[in-house]
Amino acid sequence: MSQRDRATPETTGDDDRAVARAGLTIGVLSVVAKLTAFVREAAIAAVYGRGPEVDAFFLALAVPVFLLALVAGSFQIALVPAYLERRRQAGDAAADALFAAGLGRMLLAVGAAALVMAAAAPVYLPWLAPSLSPQTLALTADLLWIMTLFVVVGAGAVAWGGVLNARRRFSLPAIAPAFTPLVMAALLLLARDRLGVSALAWGAVLGTVIEAALVGAALHRLGGRLGPAASAPDLAPLLRRWGPILLANLLLYGAGLLDQMMAAMLGPGAASAIGYGAKLVLAGLHVATLAIGVAVLPAYSEQAATGNAGALRRRLRRHVLLVAGISVPAVGLAAVVAEPVIRLLYQRGAFGAEDTALVAEVLAAYAVQLPAYAATVVLVRAAAVLGLGRALAGAAAANLALTVALNAGFMKVWGVVGIALATAPAFLATALILYVAVDRTLAARP
Repeated sequence: MSQRDRATPETTGDDDRAVARAGLTIGVLSVVAKLTAFVREAAIAAVYGRGPEVDAFFLALAVPVFLLALVAGSFQIALVPAYLERRRQAGDAAADALFAAGLGRMLLAVGAAALVMAAAAPVYLPWLAPSLSPQTLALTADLLWIMTLFVVVGAGAVAWGGVLNARRRFSLPAIAPAFTPLVMAALLLLARDRLGVSALAWGAVLGTVIEAALVGAALHRLGGRLGPAASAPDLAPLLRRWGPILLANLLLYGAGLLDQMMAAMLGPGAASAIGYGAKLVLAGLHVATLAIGVAVLPAYSEQAATGNAGALRRRLRRHVLLVAGISVPAVGLAAVVAEPVIRLLYQRGAFGAEDTALVAEVLAAYAVQLPAYAATVVLVRAAAVLGLGRALAGAAAANLALTVALNAGFMKVWGVVGIALATAPAFLATALILYVAVDRTLAARP
């Protein structure tokens, strides 16, 4: 047996156990962080219920969060394998230089996109949400200008967290997002008479500043670079991955934005119902699969670099089956606890029993997608490491096309609940497309 074979995770199991420990750490801390989102949602429900102000806020939040996940989130995923590869080849200083140069380009891209997002709002918002009143659309446009700051500051925090993840420092990037929902809830309760619903937008900005300060300070203590740079010796390894992964994030997050926008077509209150129900699923149930996604990325990158495709293929199958299997009981659990959880968290003030019943149905319907979504999270990371840009682009296109088509059909039958239910078949098809592409690629390699 060769030295390389003896060192693989397939024979020792050490690296899989390390991935499991990292995933557990990220999962627990992410649950704590996401629980703070319930505090924010409860504050919003008590003050506004499902009124037009909440429709405006959730629409104004959906676009920046999508933009942040699309540009900065894809940069983080692309960064980890490129950073580790440069670090192995030339050391920490060269890897940090690669990051700094990539950070400069990413911040320019996300800043320009945020400005376009806000400036073009009067054009696209009436088309995306034709059933909302002109006053609600005007409020949404005003909130989007504030949220441009949230996008830019958040992009820096996400990028710095990517370097910490590459260095196997998972804890702080997982827990730091807890501050943003708490600050949003506090500012709403303290300043709603003076700021109105815009208190939530300013709270998002302030909370993200705190998050960025914490993550940036941790990276600085490790000797990492924080500021962007104009150039680097070779950005190709990073840029080559970034484009396809940007498409992959379009796959993972574009569906949620489409759901929010198509729900707005159903009339006042529908976008709010999607916002409340989706937030709970994403915060409470997706967190474990996302934790695995963060944990496996450095491990897949390092194993792919050894050239042992067979071991990576078997490992990937184990991980896909594991995360999908763990998610199946969560679907049943969500159906059982949806209504009492919604009642406990939200049913007070302007949020009544009728609102509870509708949002509980939305939550249970969204939960059906969990096994397929969990598998997709892992498969996107594997495809990113293997450089399967064409497969990622094809899967993203299929997911978005299916989301639009299924939403349009299901919402005619089941209304806003149909939009939530349509996510399951869309992500199942996406997972199958990616699995076939990744498995065939690994099978063809030695």
